[in-house]
Amino acid sequence: MSGNENVDLLYRLSETISSSLDLETVLEGVMDEVVKATRAERGFIVLTEPVTGGGLRKQFFYAQRGIDQSTIDAPDFRFSRGVVEQVVQHGEPLLASDAQKDNRLSSRQSVVMLGLRSILCVPLKTKEKVLGVIYVDSRIMTGIFTQAELELVHTIANHAAVSIENARLFLETQSKLQTLRILFEIMSDLTATLDFERVLRACLERVQTLLNAQAASVLTLDGDELVFEVALGEKSDAVRPYRIPRHQGIAGWVVDNNHGIIVNQPHKDPRFYANADLSSGFTTECILAVPLTINERTIGAIEVFNKPGGFVEADLELLSAIGSSAAVAIENARLYQAAVEKGRMERELQVARGVQISLLPTQLPHVPGWEFAARWLPARQVSGDFYDAIPFIDKRLGLLVGDVTDKGIPAALFMAFTRSISRASLAEAASPATGITRANRLICTGTTHGLFVTMFYALLDPAASLITWVNAGHNPAIHFHADTGEMTRLTTTGMPLGMDINTVYRQQKCRMQTGDFMLLYTDGITEALNEKQDEFGLPRLESLLREHKNDSVEALLSAIEEAVKNFAGNGAASDDITLLVIKYQSTKTNSGKL
Repeated sequence: MSGNENVDLLYRLSETISSSLDLETVLEGVMDEVVKATRAERGFIVLTEPVTGGGLRKQFFYAQRGIDQSTIDAPDFRFSRGVVEQVVQHGEPLLASDAQKDNRLSSRQSVVMLGLRSILCVPLKTKEKVLGVIYVDSRIMTGIFTQAELELVHTIANHAAVSIENARLFLETQSKLQTLRILFEIMSDLTATLDFERVLRACLERVQTLLNAQAASVLTLDGDELVFEVALGEKSDAVRPYRIPRHQGIAGWVVDNNHGIIVNQPHKDPRFYANADLSSGFTTECILAVPLTINERTIGAIEVFNKPGGFVEADLELLSAIGSSAAVAIENARLYQAAVEKGRMERELQVARGVQISLLPTQLPHVPGWEFAARWLPARQVSGDFYDAIPFIDKRLGLLVGDVTDKGIPAALFMAFTRSISRASLAEAASPATGITRANRLICTGTTHGLFVTMFYALLDPAASLITWVNAGHNPAIHFHADTGEMTRLTTTGMPLGMDINTVYRQQKCRMQTGDFMLLYTDGITEALNEKQDEFGLPRLESLLREHKNDSVEALLSAIEEAVKNFAGNGAASDDITLLVIKYQSTKTNSGKL
């Protein structure tokens, strides 16, 4: 080519390069000018990296002229690959006017097989690195490429290298902007709702579309297992209920190591958990997985499956960024769900507490000459403790305190069950012992949950100042004798109700004198603990009763409540507390009138 023609070529090439930032367009234009200028039979451009990070190609060949991809992929083409590798490695051009006689090449069998004559291969170089090569050859003519063509193609390569680098920087910037846009969209999806499953599904749908994947799933930690919370794509219905051991599989490795991973040949990887495929019928060809981590705590993993051509590092970086945002959204959704559930439970417990309160006497009966008072102090919103007052037609009055051996909702339900049976059994019984025995039989027959209840029942005959009592495995009631200052502990006369259907209860009697009182209580009093884990204890309770022996029944119970509260300090009550006191004030009630 003449000097003017070279100038025209470089001018056209400059226009092509400056008019487009599309790399493939630039490479096509460069190759057209090189083939035209050198009169080459074949040619192509090789880059040492793919054009974009969007997908990995098997070969980084572009702008082929006179040769198709099948030829490039063929084993015989390894000669050209060797030339390319040599130029890339050394960064120096290679010119062979007659490859058949060139000492650098003639020893290679492929030269003869391919019948190569003229070869020209020039590096695409910037100041920092070799980006690839421009390669042309001819199988027909020798000497078709001269030093002049070498210098021309070298000049073209220098211009092209700058264009390639600029285009790559542009594509990288575009890719980062696209990633930011996608992350923004995903964050918008994730923050648009606090519904746990919708959060996960919104995240997965974006990920699956973005990475052109066949399937995707989110797994969360549940103890020692990973649970498929949401799955999209082929066989998702079969995968959804599946659980895998925490330390197995690619997801297990990701969670244990808190690190993302690409596995493009999973069936050759010992970490791959093949049982998931066998159980679901899904075929895993490649996997991309990242952990879901919040505050250095791994809560699960995102897995994406079967992208055509396999996954690349750019995919891992993108999914890792998505995973970080998704983990926060998932945790927020979980906390919200827990708060909603807690609120629902609180409302239900408030209703249950109201029901329990309605089962307790609204006020204790008024009997001239006698004082009664009670306290019901649940450790939680509901209680297994209860007390009751059962009036009889003949002016007698039944008073009882019970304690279910459990806490919370189960104890509250059993309390209601026990209270109803006990009340009905005692109201119709000929004696306290008969009534408690019948109640025990009905409770044993009606429950299979292993719960039982301790109970102290006192039947008061005001006319005779007489109390007939039964203690079914309960704390001993305390009878304070006003005339002597002594205290009698009314200990058990039978087992707790609900333990043995054949239990027969005994009853005992005690007569009340003026100033005497009897305290019925549950173990929340005597077993209350202070900061040193010491119990309040029965001796301390008896000492307190003696100190307040002359107080009204309300003042006495207030003193006990305050003393236990001060003893326990700032610690929350560990058990329910129920108190009921019976005090005899006057002998004038012996007429039997209520």
